[in-house]
This record gives sequence, C-alpha cells and structure tokens, in this order.
Amino acid sequence: MKEYKKELFIFAIVTVGVLSFVLGFYNTYFSVLGLFIFVALLFFYKKSSHQDEIQINKAIDEIHGDLDKINQERMYEMPISMVIVDGEGIIYWYNQAFGKAFKKEKEPLFKKNIVEELGFNLSEAVKHDDFTFHYDDRDYGVVTNAFTDTVHSFELLHFFDVTEQSRQSELYRKTSPLFCDIVIDNYDDIIEQIPSHERSAILGQVDLKLNEWAKKLGSVIIEYEKDRYLMIFERGKICALQKENFQILDAVREIENDEKIPITLSIGIGISEKILGIKESQEISHAALDIALARGGDQAVVRQDEKMSFYGGKSEATEKRTKVKARVKAHGLKELIKEADQVLLMGHQNPDMDCLGAAVGLLGACQALDKTGKIVIKEINYSIKSLFEYLLENEEYQDAFITPKEAEAYSKKNTLLIILDTQNIDYLESPNLIEEMSKIVVIDHHRRSGKFIKDTLMSYTEAYASSTCELVTELLQYFEEKNVMSEVEANALMAGMCMDTKMFTLKTGVRTFEAASYLKRKGADTIISKILLQDDINTYTAKSDAVKNAKIYFDNIAISTFENNTDYGKLIASQAADELLNIKGIVASFIILKSDEGLTISGRSMGEVNVQLILEKLGGGGHLAIAGAQIPDESSLETGKDLVLEAIEKYKKENEVK
Repeated sequence: MKEYKKELFIFAIVTVGVLSFVLGFYNTYFSVLGLFIFVALLFFYKKSSHQDEIQINKAIDEIHGDLDKINQERMYEMPISMVIVDGEGIIYWYNQAFGKAFKKEKEPLFKKNIVEELGFNLSEAVKHDDFTFHYDDRDYGVVTNAFTDTVHSFELLHFFDVTEQSRQSELYRKTSPLFCDIVIDNYDDIIEQIPSHERSAILGQVDLKLNEWAKKLGSVIIEYEKDRYLMIFERGKICALQKENFQILDAVREIENDEKIPITLSIGIGISEKILGIKESQEISHAALDIALARGGDQAVVRQDEKMSFYGGKSEATEKRTKVKARVKAHGLKELIKEADQVLLMGHQNPDMDCLGAAVGLLGACQALDKTGKIVIKEINYSIKSLFEYLLENEEYQDAFITPKEAEAYSKKNTLLIILDTQNIDYLESPNLIEEMSKIVVIDHHRRSGKFIKDTLMSYTEAYASSTCELVTELLQYFEEKNVMSEVEANALMAGMCMDTKMFTLKTGVRTFEAASYLKRKGADTIISKILLQDDINTYTAKSDAVKNAKIYFDNIAISTFENNTDYGKLIASQAADELLNIKGIVASFIILKSDEGLTISGRSMGEVNVQLILEKLGGGGHLAIAGAQIPDESSLETGKDLVLEAIEKYKKENEVK
C-alpha cells in the first residue's frame, strides 16, 4: 500500500466511525450499518499493514543477504590483514591480505594455531589496545574484536602494518637531542696552585680535547662558564659512549703538569623514555651531573629516568682545600636546628662507630642550642656496644636514644630529621620516617649510589672526607656556641674517625688531621678511642679464621668466605678485610659473610683497585678503598664468591688499556 493511499484509507475509516457515532442519535439502523462498515474497513487495514510488514522484512533480509555476500567478498579482498580465531588461537578464517603477509607454505592456515605460526602473545593482544609485534622484518599493530555464535567465542584480529611508523619513531628517538653537562672538577686547584703561564696551556688542552671529542660525536659544545661546558648530541650516540666507558675521562686525566695535579671531569647525561621539552631534558642531565659530583667526580653518570649508570670514577675524590663550603653549610645547619621544635638523628641499618659518633656530635650541638634531640636506633649491635655503654655513663645520654617506633611520635611538621653516614633510602634505620618528615638534612661521606634521598633542605656529601665524623667536626667548628662540644662528644667523634681511617692510616687528608686536632683541643683522648675499638677474644678468633680461609685470585686479590650468625659477624667481616691488606702483594680484599640476613660483602683496597665500582655491580657502594654490599636473597657462599669474581672480571675488562 502506497503512502498516499494509506493516508486516504485511514481518513475513510475515521470518517465512517464518526458518521456511525452521529447517526446513533437519529437512526439506529444506519448507525449499526455504519459501525459494521467501520469494523470491516479496520480489519482490512490491519491485514494490509501486516502484508506490507512481511514484504518489508523480506526485502530487508534479501538486502542483508546481499550485504553479507558483499561484506564477505570485500573482507576477503581488503588490504588490511584479518583473521578469525577461537580462544585457543585456532584459525577459522583469514582473508587474502593475511595469507600474503603471513602464509609461508602452500598449505592453508585453517585449523592451525596463530600463536605458533606468528609467534606472538594472543592474550596480550586481546588485553591491550596498543599491542604490536615484529614478524619477518615487519612491525604490526593488532586490533581485536570479540564475538560469539551459539556455542563458541571468537576474536576477529586486524593486523596493521606499522613498519614505517616504527622506523620513523626509531629515527626520531635516535636523532633526538641529549644534553651533556660537563664540569672540570678541580678548576679551583688549577687556578690556585699552577703558575699562570702553565695554567692557560692546561686549560687549553682540556678545551681542545673536549672539542675534539664533540667533533667526533658530531655534536655541539659550548663553554658557558670557565669550568663548565654544555654539549648537545644525538641520542643514538650514547651507546658508543657507554661502550667505550667515556674515554674522554682518561684523556683529560692524562694531561700532565709540573704540580702533578690530576685534571678530572664530571659528566652528567639525562635520558628519558618520555617525551620531554628542552627545559626538562636539561634538568635531568644537570641532576645526573649533581650525582657525579656527589660521588667525588672523575666520572660520568647516565641517568635514564630513575636508573643510574656510572662510568669512570677510577681516582679517589680530591680533597677540597677551601673550607668555604663547610662554613656555609654549618651556618645553614645551625639555622635549621634553631628553627626546629625538635631534632631526630638517624643513620644506616646496623650503625657503626662513625655513624653513632657523628650523631652524638650533632646531639651535643642541639643541646648547646637548647633544642631537644634524639638518636634513632633500632637495636644496639656489637660494633657500637662499647661506645653506647660509654655514653650511658653520662647522665645527659640516659634518655637520648629512641626506637623507630617511638620516633613516629616526633613526625611533626617542625621536626628536623638529620640523616648521617648514608644517603640511600634502602639502608636507613627506619625508611618510613623519610615519608613522614618534611624537613630533612643529609650528611655523608660515601659516593652517591642507588635510591638516594631527594627533596632535602640541605645535603652535605663530600666523598673526599675520611668519615662522617670528620664532616660533622668541621661543621661544629663554625658553631659559635662555646659549649657546642663536650669531651664525651669529642671522644665519640674521634672514635668514629679512628674506625673509618684505621687509626689514621687509610683515606686521610690534611683536613682529616685538622679535624682530629680540633677534637684534641676539645678534650678527645686517642687512648679512649683505642679502647672503644678493642675486640673481645671471640671476635679476634673469628677474624683470624676468616683471614685463614682466604684464597688469592688474579695474583693480588684476596677473597675469603665464612659463616657467622652472631651480632658481630659484619664487624668481623670488615676487620678481616682490613687484615688481608696487611699481606704482602695484596692490593684488594673481599670478605663474604653468610648470616641469617643473607650474604654481606666487605671490600677493601690499597687504592690500586676501586672496590666501590666492583661492589656497585652487586648493588652496593662506598669509596674507592672501602665498600660493601648486601645480597639478602642469597645464602650460598659459593654463589656469592662467583658473583664477586664476575664483578671483578667485569671491572678489569672495563678498565683495560684500550
């Protein structure tokens, strides 16, 4: 029924219905007859409409059938690769483009497993919208659509060739600019100690070598301060630099001068997998440079987001002759203590004499400034037991110590937390306190590595220093209060220095003895320090056994393994490593301790071998001559020894003369 006829028919039905109703008031016969005609017309209209609906549905089905046929043909001929698989990856259907791209044999792919044929993860493709995989020198992006029949579930996979996009993305990645910050570490020493006629020649050589290095890389280098350079190069060149271990460090270090001052560089490079602007890129490279400087210089640090890679660091950190920095830091620390309501002093896990001695020194400063100070210690271990007992003989130290749990009550906005003898969050006595405190100061003499503490109000880290006690002593010299240090604090600081320097025989400089002289003037007694460092007979015997077990590797490196579950096991390991250096011909030593906490490694060196770089490969750190590492998830001493030997071999390979 056409549309206009349909409208007329409806009009006729309505008209008859109205007339029948009106006639009911005048003539019943005609009213009944009209009603009969109305019902007949309505019935005929309904029947006609139903027939029209059947015809329309039939036409739609025919059209859908034609469309299904067209879709099947078009899907098969489409240039986009498509395939239908079940949940197990069995192929039920694929189009012509898929066959051309992925079918390698004459046999059809029906009933074969797409995972085995293409070698990609089907479950990952279904989960992720941006899934890509590599096949036969091509890159493909995969889009999935799930559907079901009455019994089975299927996935329709669309494969888009994104090879060109991947190549362009990789090209952009390789050619994107990287910022490289460079600093001449000991520029001040060059200016102060080298005659002017020789100084210009040395700095000219440094400039020449840096420019030759930049030219070789095809980069741009700018000297923006007398001792600082900024180099910009393509990201694709970073692998070559890492492979050669930044030979520019060696090239500059070989520059000779009559005063025998080693010329060293610190280099910082920042890389990110994120898309960053110029400002952000420069900031992460500068942060990498800060880490290189904090670790003592003469090295390159490549920071890839949160991952750090270290290169160089062959020489010991150069002692700074000027104390301007110490004076400035002392003034800043004093003001921070004054502004705080209370001060918490915390060191690393299993604190040693240097850690506790530094805390005691600063606790005395807090008392002199009329501020409440507490030292956070989880438990008293063997290495600090004698110093702890010595402190408790004095009334003012009876309530100076609190546990990490008790320290949580001090986590107020105006509490100052001073971290001593570490800058690694994972090594803290109570890492949770970092999250609760907003005012944090770090004082440490170790080279920066691992997960270091960020967002500090002040950080005083000097890798040249013999000990944290030396740094604290220097700071306290610039506090104006006369009672800033008593004999008790002086002896605690002296004991810490004596321990880390092995009674002033290792890693000492002019400033080490100047600090010791200041402590002597404050009443420190080296005899008390010697007594505090004495061992009992059991410790001495165990140390002798550890030394006796040592074997020589690489002709001049001693390695010993032993097991000890006592509280003083780690102390024995460190002391045994020191003792091994007394053997003629030994230039480095490693003691591997097995305890309930896993493996602990102590490394010592006479300076020829950098034990810090070796143990950093095992997650540890420290100094060129003194370093340590912990492997808590390992219990086999043989495995530990193999790991140390492997790290030594890598270190030797990296430092071969090329």
